[in-house]
Amino acid sequence: MGVDKSGLTAFAKRERDRFERILKEFVEIPTVSAEPSRQRDIRRCADLAAQTIRDFGGEPSILETAGNPIVHGRFDGPTGAPTVTVYNHLDVQPASRETEPWDTDPFTFTKDGDRYFGRGTTDDKGPALTALFGIRAAREAGVPLNIRVLWELEEEIGSPNFEAAMRDNSRQLASDSVIVSDTIWVARNRPACPAGLRGLAGFELTLATGETDQHSGTTGGAARNPIAELMKLVCEMYDASSGKVKIKGFYDDVEPPSKRELEEFRRHLAAVPFALGIAQVDPIGRGVLRDDEQLLDARLDQPFRLAQHVGGRP
Repeated sequence: MGVDKSGLTAFAKRERDRFERILKEFVEIPTVSAEPSRQRDIRRCADLAAQTIRDFGGEPSILETAGNPIVHGRFDGPTGAPTVTVYNHLDVQPASRETEPWDTDPFTFTKDGDRYFGRGTTDDKGPALTALFGIRAAREAGVPLNIRVLWELEEEIGSPNFEAAMRDNSRQLASDSVIVSDTIWVARNRPACPAGLRGLAGFELTLATGETDQHSGTTGGAARNPIAELMKLVCEMYDASSGKVKIKGFYDDVEPPSKRELEEFRRHLAAVPFALGIAQVDPIGRGVLRDDEQLLDARLDQPFRLAQHVGGRP
């Protein structure tokens, strides 16, 4: 098999049914790392991942950590060939038809035409298996590489044990290059090759305004409202109308895009109507930015603050 477009297309058609069968197995294991009750499912997925790597001719190992395991797979090539590692994660965010607009059960793999539905089909079990099938295609074509896969099961909770695991297993995990296969396609027919990712610094604000529970029917209007006070604080930190963070010094060490980067942004904009992506998540408008270049810069370059969850006791 060649690695040209026609050869890869033929390979994809030949392997599609098998890909879908394996993806179904992975999607239907609810690997929700944020829920301690899913530990058995996490372990079950790690075992399935190791067996799948083995079925593809690789040498799997499960690396234990202080939290969830990490799965590593070796596919050795010719002696002296460079080594590339492809990273993905197999844990997912919580999902429920009761609280989210799912038309199907999020942990049941569903196919509609050429679209797949189910938690993890896109983020990130589908891409992990796509990489695995890509490895098979490369090996069939005789590509001279040592290829590794590295599959994490704590990415969705901030990877608390990932750095320590890399350090503890550095000899086994040594690689000449790493590809992070947990990114986006700019459009359905246009893949992307991101050169960097924005990081995350998460925090939680907790406010307790009373020592005992009170009924709103008797104390409402007189008692303090902790949710309202928290929202006031959030609005003092973040301007919802412009998307700008109002915390003093927040942007002090942010480097503005260079002239060359701005030109590249413009070329992106000419090639793909990037603003269309906002329509998918903001169907009633274009978000807080009206200018296309501002929109592209905000999505690709600038830091931001996100207020994601608000909750209170009734």
